[in-house]
Amino acid sequence: MSMRKAFYSLLFSALTTFAFAQNVTGVVLDAETGESLIGASVTVEGTSMGTTTDFNGRFTIKEVSNGDYTLVITYTGYETTEMNVTVAGNNVDLGTVKVGSDVIGLEQINVVASIAIDRRTPVAVSTVKGQEIESKLGNQEFVEALKSTPSIYTTKTGGGFGDSRINVRGFAQEDIALLINGIPVNGMEDNKVYWSNWAGLGDVTRTIQIQRGLGASKLAVASVGGTINIITKTTDQEQGGSISQSIGNNNYRKTSFTVSTGRTENDWAFTFSGSRTTGDGYIAGTYIDAWSYFMSIAKEWGGNQQLMFTAFGAPQRHGQRDFVHSLNTLKNVYGIKYNDDIGPYRGETYNWRENFYHKPQASLTYINDLNAKTSWVTSLYGSVGRGGGTGDLGGLNGRRNEFRQPKDSYGEHQWDQYELYNSGQENTLYDNSLAPLTYSIDGGAERTGQIASLNDGLIKRASINEHNWYGVLSTVNHQITDNLNFNGGVDVRFYNGRHYRKSINLLGADYWFDRDNINNTADWVDFNGDGVRDANELGNLVKPTNDANNTLFGSVENDQKIDYANDEDINWYGAFGQLEYVMDNGLSVFVSGALNYTQMRRYDYFLKPEGDQVTDWFSFLGGNVKGGANYNFDGKNNVFFNAGYISRAPYFDALFPTFNNDEANTDAVNEGVTSFEVGYGHRSRMLRANINGYYTSWTNKTTVSSYDDANNQNYFLNLLGVDATHMGVELDFEVALTSNFNVKGFASINNWEWANDPNGVVTDDMNNVIGESTFFLNGLKVGDAAQTTMGLGANWDLGAGVSLDAQANYYENLYASYQPGDRDDETLKGVQALRLPHFTLVDMGMTWKFKVMNMDSRIRVNVNNIFDTLYVAEANDNPDPDQPNINDDRGSAAYDALLYGTNGWFGFGRTWNATLKVNF
Repeated sequence: MSMRKAFYSLLFSALTTFAFAQNVTGVVLDAETGESLIGASVTVEGTSMGTTTDFNGRFTIKEVSNGDYTLVITYTGYETTEMNVTVAGNNVDLGTVKVGSDVIGLEQINVVASIAIDRRTPVAVSTVKGQEIESKLGNQEFVEALKSTPSIYTTKTGGGFGDSRINVRGFAQEDIALLINGIPVNGMEDNKVYWSNWAGLGDVTRTIQIQRGLGASKLAVASVGGTINIITKTTDQEQGGSISQSIGNNNYRKTSFTVSTGRTENDWAFTFSGSRTTGDGYIAGTYIDAWSYFMSIAKEWGGNQQLMFTAFGAPQRHGQRDFVHSLNTLKNVYGIKYNDDIGPYRGETYNWRENFYHKPQASLTYINDLNAKTSWVTSLYGSVGRGGGTGDLGGLNGRRNEFRQPKDSYGEHQWDQYELYNSGQENTLYDNSLAPLTYSIDGGAERTGQIASLNDGLIKRASINEHNWYGVLSTVNHQITDNLNFNGGVDVRFYNGRHYRKSINLLGADYWFDRDNINNTADWVDFNGDGVRDANELGNLVKPTNDANNTLFGSVENDQKIDYANDEDINWYGAFGQLEYVMDNGLSVFVSGALNYTQMRRYDYFLKPEGDQVTDWFSFLGGNVKGGANYNFDGKNNVFFNAGYISRAPYFDALFPTFNNDEANTDAVNEGVTSFEVGYGHRSRMLRANINGYYTSWTNKTTVSSYDDANNQNYFLNLLGVDATHMGVELDFEVALTSNFNVKGFASINNWEWANDPNGVVTDDMNNVIGESTFFLNGLKVGDAAQTTMGLGANWDLGAGVSLDAQANYYENLYASYQPGDRDDETLKGVQALRLPHFTLVDMGMTWKFKVMNMDSRIRVNVNNIFDTLYVAEANDNPDPDQPNINDDRGSAAYDALLYGTNGWFGFGRTWNATLKVNF
């Protein structure tokens, strides 16, 4: 063949190939929820051709030559889907491609958990996928996975591992419902959440959905501010696993692994995940010593039935920084990492404040698709919590809390000197030490020894909080017609909590003398030295539970308990139901209601004699009613609204504010919450956006608190009938500027205020009424959460498996924290809470995906607060009646003097973490 003929042949081949190169398009959706899967990988097997899906799940692979191909669709958390495609001279539109979950039973769990569906469920919602959590969380706190969503404020508080908190729309954690796989896990006594109990959640979370406002949950849960719905992994469909290693600042180390059998031939499947985390902690003395585990076993039979057993837990122990510190001391003396709970002891760092807990939760779930229209899901679950927190008890030199002052030049405790004092030896703190005393045990022989007590002597104690919690959640879902669906069921819980203290380290003393238990007074200490067994010298002599290097876990016998010992029983009986009507014209409407009947009683083993240690049952009826509608104008635009009312029964802690069986707060009434919300959504090829406005009225809030006066006299405040209003506008959006670069952002502008001047009653620890006061709250801004937040982030796919991302968040109108009971001084009427300085935090990250021996691998690096911004994350209010407008002079010398004269915490400076993960 001549050169000319060869050239024309090659040119003709290229032209015909180009002429017949076509596009292959489609839309990838979640098979269970119908939501688009953003960023799913779509490749042509055996070629370099491929792309990712956009905001609507759409994809286009361009210039595909004629021929037969296999299209491969992959997305983390979903089954790999393969499709045979024939290209024959025309563009190929595959239409909708529905991709199923890679785990068993997820569809039914989503129904039980009331997962909101985009453009159908009429609530304000933000969803964070497990892939994003895994990438960006690193050594951050679990709740920080939600910090880049509207009306959310998270803080690490004192800085201990898992000691973080989250506020939603200005409401504290106890006013937010937390569900894990649809099961409510807020504390039964006070509705609080302790995130250290769930330290392993980040490893096993598939999806977090934060439903702001009333939310979509059908249960009678107290979702005043919102509902955090966590869906964990269940049992993987496919065989495989992963192993990862993370490192970070302050010697952070974490090793994790997952292994799964996949679905076997006889329809069994097993998945197990575990992790080990250690570190020194960013704040001095806040060490990390944690494990986590997750196990799921599933069995399917008959094509319509499944049984799943799931268990997870996170035994952990970590150092804390318990009390807020002087901002001036943190900034100008010791630095923001300073912790005044620590000091050297026997050559090592020792901390007054440690938290230790293990709260495993297990559930057995039965799923039965009775027919094409009806399914039944029942979960039996249980949780056994064991652990508590440590602190001080007693004092030095005959004065309680005296030990908090004589610190060394580094501001640290002098533990070795405390031990010398307790053991009666010469020390550098005082000219004297704890004197030896005569004692006898259970009427036996008299001896002499070092006896620490509230009179003199200092020990480390542990406050133990144990519980046994069992429940059943059963749900029926029935498709009445093609358009009308019913979902309803029962929610029953039984809870027993146990609280007491035990000694941990007597710091050189021989015994701790406890006289709080009227049922245990067989021991005697001759405090006045007269040899007479006076009534106030009879009590219980307690040996240390453990030595200085103690193992904190473990219960003790009654004769080893100190200070207090009480239990409570709480029974919860709930029923719920929802009707949802979905029309073909894009309108969906729902109405739901729930009732709960709560019973509570208290046991006191120290202050009440045997036979008279339990109260009668106290019963309350609560519930909610909610309704809403969503209308899709077309494939891009929708509007929604919802409204509802919650009647929330008082919590156990509000019923017994003075911790005394005889002093139940019988004046407590149900709190009322009324909420309205309206919103608009837009979905197009380049833009996803949501905007909504809300109004929430909270009435009859019960506030109970205790405080000590200058003479250490304890008082209690019972403040009833507190009202508040929370309103605001929220926006979130995501824009695909190019196929490999997208920008997302959010904004929330809120106004949260107390709405009245309630009256309160002050009593002493004998329940004697000291007086009544008016508390001047009307118009005060709700503190402890930024009322204005904004954020802007970007993600850039550089190719070759490398991507960069950055997120900047701005916080403003953050008011100092205070209790309503702090405002009984009329001179403070109209004096606004201190508005803290605004701040901006920037995080950055990089991901590199690659193959190792044909195994998918990933390296992720995160740098948080990359500019090392110094900011006040939270502070206690310090009102000055002579400076009512001080917030208008932020940055002035007078403002700085007021700000740094109060107590609070600075947020963390720059931190980093890096992770290598290999999938096999």
